[in-house]
Amino acid sequence: MKGFSAGSSLSGNIIFGDPMFKFLLVAASLNLAVVPAHAQDPAGVEGFWSGQGEGDLTVDLKHLQDDVYKISIGTTVAMDGDLPGCGGGIDGEVKLDKAGGNFFVENESYDPNSTAPGLAERYCEIGLTFKEGRKLVLEERSGCIGYHGAACGFSGELLHDDAGL
Repeated sequence: MKGFSAGSSLSGNIIFGDPMFKFLLVAASLNLAVVPAHAQDPAGVEGFWSGQGEGDLTVDLKHLQDDVYKISIGTTVAMDGDLPGCGGGIDGEVKLDKAGGNFFVENESYDPNSTAPGLAERYCEIGLTFKEGRKLVLEERSGCIGYHGAACGFSGELLHDDAGL
């Protein structure tokens, strides 16, 4: 490889024509191309949430890609004297942005001719709304009774596990 002085130009074949330089340039480019990109949480909502509704509520959100998250919602109402408790949960994928989103799961026992509560509803629908202070409001809209029973539900207000930090 030919040397150059501070006043010389890098144009021509002084460095760029050197086969070793081309090899190193290609190797460096390939190395950058295979570095894995870390998935980012575009809505900033990933993590564990807990709170109260008709009972204890939990939500676990894991970012999958783009605006898609894996969601797991759980509810528990403890027994109170002679009153029975209940519990349930639902899992799936939901599209979320910074404001929230709507979670839909098709009911396995769907029967359009049924008169039983929840069976005539094709989907369990739950609205998610993110509020200031790392709060999440869940609103059970329809068709979810088969996922938790009659004595509890998925509506309530939750805080992100890092909200108190």
